[in-house]
Amino acid sequence: MTTVTLTDPATARELLFGAEPGSSVDALAESLHEQGTVGALLHGVPRLTGAAGQAVEHQVAAALNGLLERDLFGYAAAGWSRYNVLTSAARRTRADPGSEEVVVLANHCITSADHPCVDLLVDGTPVGSVRMQLILAIELAGVIAVIRRARLVELRTGTCTVTGTLLVEGQRIAQRHRAFDLRGAVHLRHGIPLLPDEAPESGTRAAVVGAADGDADAGTGSAARTEAATEQLPQAEAATERLPWTGHRVA
Repeated sequence: MTTVTLTDPATARELLFGAEPGSSVDALAESLHEQGTVGALLHGVPRLTGAAGQAVEHQVAAALNGLLERDLFGYAAAGWSRYNVLTSAARRTRADPGSEEVVVLANHCITSADHPCVDLLVDGTPVGSVRMQLILAIELAGVIAVIRRARLVELRTGTCTVTGTLLVEGQRIAQRHRAFDLRGAVHLRHGIPLLPDEAPESGTRAAVVGAADGDADAGTGSAARTEAATEQLPQAEAATERLPWTGHRVA
């Protein structure tokens, strides 16, 4: 198995489909078409067949793809937020914004099951939903975590192995196993909140809307949009309930 040096967090989309632009949308659209998922929802809707129906399939695929843009380590947030040593460090750094805490993590594995959804609306009327299931197993060994302002902001040294499986309406679309070398420091963009009241609101649901009497060549005037929703953190299990802490505070 090849190990890749991770210098910036990968997304679930990159894990499953690689970095080639459009590859994930094409794969999702092909699956939706083969299964007849969108066609079944649009059955009986005027002028949403043929090329117009395929355009809607592509927009649903693009919406599903957008729901895979979260950093891989973001899926581990629910598991990490259960560790007292990390949440205690988060509270101390929130109380003292100029401080930093470094925590050595025990080797552990966190599993996550996320269930994003795309709603399909025609002329403002819901006609059904397309559901995804993203299952991840994230194994970390020899990792050092850095906490600032109640957020996990860096991972240093160690290795991370991720196994991801994506299903759409119960059908497996992609599965991939990949190892990352956390050489140096991996900066976690905006940081991962470790306390419940620090978690941002974000959507795990999207909608694709269309007009049944639109122009078929123009994709029936369909457009994708994201609906605001409170994010449901993935269910996570960890091999170790408490991680040993051999860290220090930096004022």
